[in-house]
Amino acid sequence: MLLVALVAGPAFADTWSVEISGEAKTGVLWERVENRLGRDDSLVDDVRIHSTDDAGSGDGRFRINLSVTAPSGNVGFNARLNWEHFNNVPTIGPHWDFAYGWGTAFDDQFRLSLGRLGGSPWGTGGPEMWQELEITPTGGMRFEFRPSIVPGHLNFGFVLNWIDSYADAGMDRDPTLLDFLLESVLGVSYRNDWFYARVAYRLDSELDSGAARLGMDIQNEGTRLIYRLEEFALRRFVPDLSVWALGEFNGLGSDAPEVLFTTRNWLFIQYAPPSFVTDLRFGLDAMGSRNIFHVRAGFEYNLDVAGIRIVPRIRLLYANDFGEAQLVPGSSFSHIGIHPSVRVNLTPFMHIALAYYWDLENWFGAPYLPERQRQRVNLRAGVTF
Repeated sequence: MLLVALVAGPAFADTWSVEISGEAKTGVLWERVENRLGRDDSLVDDVRIHSTDDAGSGDGRFRINLSVTAPSGNVGFNARLNWEHFNNVPTIGPHWDFAYGWGTAFDDQFRLSLGRLGGSPWGTGGPEMWQELEITPTGGMRFEFRPSIVPGHLNFGFVLNWIDSYADAGMDRDPTLLDFLLESVLGVSYRNDWFYARVAYRLDSELDSGAARLGMDIQNEGTRLIYRLEEFALRRFVPDLSVWALGEFNGLGSDAPEVLFTTRNWLFIQYAPPSFVTDLRFGLDAMGSRNIFHVRAGFEYNLDVAGIRIVPRIRLLYANDFGEAQLVPGSSFSHIGIHPSVRVNLTPFMHIALAYYWDLENWFGAPYLPERQRQRVNLRAGVTF
């Protein structure tokens, strides 16, 4: 459609809606890591291309979002091209996060999406985790029902897709229709003037259970559930205050000894008037018999100097693990972090930033000295369009 738009020119633009957006982020990262193992090689210095500013897991991020909608507003497609490792290796080079077509019917009360799905109406929505259960390498079909007779905004449905893990190397049989149905996702969301809730539940067949037995992918065995709960009542009294929670549960219902049940649950409190943003985050992660409690606090202030916005920021992190599998028994922390930074918005679409990270972590168990100290300095830049 984009090619058609370029060829057809104004005639196409007058009828179809085409939106293109994206971002490019990268930087230079200096990192000093001291693993306190009592060896000479426990001190490591490294400099590389990298950005820690929500810019992916590799060298940075180059992303293009494309949305095309028909004049009627009831058909179109969405796609995202993402590149986080700046090389041409096929497995980690540029790839489509999602690319799917969609259509609506019955006065927008039914929506069908086909392809490599993304933009789930039942996802967690971040920021500590971004989870969409219907994402698979092979794509799928999402069916949404949005009845207008229900007060508020109700959306429920299901996704038909394929396995989310490695194929079962030890299963000598062909897939069945039941296997296919047992990889479905069930989802529901509801929004009114008081709250917003989303829940998604992914079933699991035995087709990909061999990955857990072989030790390749123990996280995707068993059923999974994610949720997001957001309240709107407090905003009536304090318009800039937001409170929400989100979480995930992995390995539900699995009796395989290789599978480790895990869950993450986070609560967010944020106050964001025009001049500053302050937030508190509380998290509880459970991984078998080891639990980790997190507290993260952040503050940033917006300064306008000669038409340029300067944003100093600091984030404080604390975590401690407990339970039978506590990494260092009796320790008063598992992670302490101090992250100051300053960002300069040269224009609404371009910024540069300098950030410093100091982290002390319990990284090793007995008999080693547990702490790992990391210092990082990140000079980074970003362009959004």
